[in-house]
Amino acid sequence: MKSNKIIFLLLICFAVHTLLANPANPSRPAMIFVSGGTFFMGSNENRSTERVHEVTIRTFFLSETPVTQDLYTAVMNENPSFFKGGELPVDSVTWFDAVRFCNALSIRFGFIPAYTINGENVTWNRESRGYRLPTEAEWEFAARGGPLGPKGPQDRVYFAGGDESANPLEYCWFSQNVRPSTGVRTGTQPVRGKLPNQLDLYDMSGNVWEWCWDWHDVYPIDPVSDYSGPATGKQRIYRGGSYLNSLPQLRSSFRIWSPPVYKAQSLGFRIAQNG
Repeated sequence: MKSNKIIFLLLICFAVHTLLANPANPSRPAMIFVSGGTFFMGSNENRSTERVHEVTIRTFFLSETPVTQDLYTAVMNENPSFFKGGELPVDSVTWFDAVRFCNALSIRFGFIPAYTINGENVTWNRESRGYRLPTEAEWEFAARGGPLGPKGPQDRVYFAGGDESANPLEYCWFSQNVRPSTGVRTGTQPVRGKLPNQLDLYDMSGNVWEWCWDWHDVYPIDPVSDYSGPATGKQRIYRGGSYLNSLPQLRSSFRIWSPPVYKAQSLGFRIAQNG
């Protein structure tokens, strides 16, 4: 009887070891804690799309890097990226691809999925601790360094983690340093290849654009808390600039949007969790 129990325990240990050793069973992505706070989102650089308004954010977690191809492939069993490489950010993903990945990753690690997906109708369970896309406000707050960054409108700080005297070449992959003449191949670059911002978040500016949760709309005028965009819309927000873009498009407050079925070689995402 005892020998049967020992054999059973050995089989369990072997199964666990196999799962942990299998690259198709990745470790949890590194998540950075972002303490909540109040800041003035937007800038005066483009008042029509970046109207300055006061936003209060609750604490949350944000992934240290954009989702890599290694992680995406392990979870989804496919790699849609144009530029191939395990430590490159996944690219060529739609917004729908991103939310499906979030749900699959949540299930893998025992969280209740954040999203209910019914065709193209996606609803967010805000009480879930499952993986999700950051809201646009969370993304900008984190890109600016959260409580460690500037609280006022982001008018002259052109990239995540930088200040007026910092060198963007040290923080960002963008059009100025991603080109054959610099000895760097054109395209996405391995994550963590540049300096992180104040919160130790990498690639918040440049490399790939990053999908956010929000539908596009004009910003509110009055102060808001935990704003997540309008209830409906036609185009979803993405942020941060890419290897293709010039420095002004890497501003932490710069906004861009496309239909959720859109995908591009310069577009990926990173993930968030409730705090």
